[in-house]
Amino acid sequence: MTLGVSHDESRIYFKQEQGSFFGYTDYTHELWKKISSVNWYVSQADIDKGNKTYIYTGSSKFDGYKKLHQVVMIHWYGIEKFTEAYENDFIVEHHDNDAFNCLIENLSFAPNSVNLAKAHTYDKERKEALPLVAINFFKDFTTQKYQITLGFNKDFKIRMKDGTEKGVTVIRLVYNDDFRIVFQDASNLLYNLTKYLKFDLSKLQHIDMEITESKYIFFSNGEEIPAGIEVDGKFVMVLSDHTRLVSVSPNKNLYKKRS
Repeated sequence: MTLGVSHDESRIYFKQEQGSFFGYTDYTHELWKKISSVNWYVSQADIDKGNKTYIYTGSSKFDGYKKLHQVVMIHWYGIEKFTEAYENDFIVEHHDNDAFNCLIENLSFAPNSVNLAKAHTYDKERKEALPLVAINFFKDFTTQKYQITLGFNKDFKIRMKDGTEKGVTVIRLVYNDDFRIVFQDASNLLYNLTKYLKFDLSKLQHIDMEITESKYIFFSNGEEIPAGIEVDGKFVMVLSDHTRLVSVSPNKNLYKKRS
């Protein structure tokens, strides 16, 4: 199936000509010139069978690599680093396991063995955990730091260093450039939250963190709970059985802090 390509100021989009949306990556003028110079496809046969598939080109102009995520990584990191990674049995890892999300913040070089472990554990368990928590991780290209983000869909409290407890809706954890450590901490967080409904911050290897405390809103019996309300002039999502977080974006200012 042939895909059309377009862009706005921040993203490049890949769509079926009839309008079905397939994927995206970051827009830069140089990357757009490369992507718009060739045709792009997805496998209709794989889609019909429910198999995982990738956006790819039939062109050989990107040093013989044809998948969109490979082209994106070559653009940002250069062909020398890319081929070195592949020679050392590293692959391009989609953090959220969405093959169509080729934003540079969603891609890392990762050992193939870790990729396989992630596919059989974390990627499956993350979806099952959504009623409790949305957990994701991202990588900032400029600083080469990671953030794990947790968005809680149920009331959750953490114990602070001073011994007090705080209700939190969002936690952001910052890490140095080590995919394996980030993946291990994300996996441990996921396991401890789903198994024990708690985790120990002191056992994580983050270098910085930020929390967003919960705001509690009370409704009368029988009163319909809205998806969102206005608080102090800002629209706030109301989390309930019908409204939940699926992903929390990283705070880009946290990447820039010196730790």
